[in-house]
Amino acid sequence: MTRPATRSSSKSFYRTLSGLASQEQKARLQRIFWVYLTNNFSIRTLNDFKSVEPRLACRLIPMTLDNYARVTDFREQGRVAQYRSKLDNHELGFFAEHDGKMVGSIWATINRTDRKVVVRNYMKLLPNEAIIHDGVASDQFRGMRIGPYMVSQILTTLIKDHGISKVVWDVHFMNQASMRMLEKLGLRRERRVVSVCSFGKLILQFLV
Repeated sequence: MTRPATRSSSKSFYRTLSGLASQEQKARLQRIFWVYLTNNFSIRTLNDFKSVEPRLACRLIPMTLDNYARVTDFREQGRVAQYRSKLDNHELGFFAEHDGKMVGSIWATINRTDRKVVVRNYMKLLPNEAIIHDGVASDQFRGMRIGPYMVSQILTTLIKDHGISKVVWDVHFMNQASMRMLEKLGLRRERRVVSVCSFGKLILQFLV
């Protein structure tokens, strides 16, 4: 008799996949078929999260066509084309800058239409909603609270300056580091979601 999959076996599967596949291979696989299991958080007001200050002098600056290539201050050269593509797709990006050097980045995708849309292949957004994603800080400054600082700053910008009605942040169920970061922001999981995608299209989504 076949045993049902457990949470432990599911984690083992993901660890094995991560070990066998490069980022490029995983990206190719995701274009064909992929299953996402995420913890989802929703933020609607400035009172829904804590403002976090970094442990070093830092500021968040908008990403533009003039400065996006500065991603090489803390990431590999191959990310330059990826960041340019995000800007071309009208994603909203920010760098964290310290002492004239970029030390982190974070992105948001906003539904600026008048209808419900699916962004990033799996996330459903109503009009005037946004998702924040792809937050990354320099390994050199790990533990300096740059990650939670960027999240609290972009949340403030989206709600205050862009008038976004709801911001979603989703975290892979195995990403314990991001879960700890969100706890520092005072966020609590709203729901856990399974999203099934094939050839870049969302084909199934349900709560677990």
